[in-house]
Amino acid sequence: MNRDEHDLYHRSGINGLVSFTVNVTMAKQGKRPVPRIVQTVSPKVLADALNKRTKAELIQLIVAIAKSDIRVARELETELTLTPPHDVLVARVSAAIERATDVDEDLMNSNFDFDEQAYDEVRKGLADLIQQGQLDQAKKLALKLMKQGSYQVECSDEGLMTAELDQCLQPVIQAVRKAGGVQADRWAGEMQMADRVGFICSTELAQLRRPS
Repeated sequence: MNRDEHDLYHRSGINGLVSFTVNVTMAKQGKRPVPRIVQTVSPKVLADALNKRTKAELIQLIVAIAKSDIRVARELETELTLTPPHDVLVARVSAAIERATDVDEDLMNSNFDFDEQAYDEVRKGLADLIQQGQLDQAKKLALKLMKQGSYQVECSDEGLMTAELDQCLQPVIQAVRKAGGVQADRWAGEMQMADRVGFICSTELAQLRRPS
């Protein structure tokens, strides 16, 4: 969201939200950038038009736009600070791990690009699962991330995604440490075995295996 859209959203309440939704839809359609005067009406004109609608009509418009474009729905979830149910969240995190850790084998042993936004989604999703009390699911996803992420590091020249991988795993490690018990030791061992490079969160995982 740019500054104009942000200001409109916060000044206009529900009307601003509709304006935000419409702008996101246009941005996500892959249109080439064109002068604003050609692409859309001004924020003021849009706000004036929205002010003529009832609250119910505006909500209906927002929902219709969100249903037609899942990317808009995701943007609205973020803007409204909504957290999806844990089963949906698990699927999203799993898909984000696939995107984040993707490796083009034609570019092995080079500093290839990787999807930093997908890593951000993984980090946030794992933290949300923990907050929802779904630590077991977060642990399983973290194990998947360790396997695929450490392979990505192994394939790269300098392992530039190591920091992102570490940031994703730290909340899970901290939650496992807090839970303690035999399960913590067992999970840490599985994570160490899955680490193909041997240094991803190695200190923290070793600490989980020490007798308390």
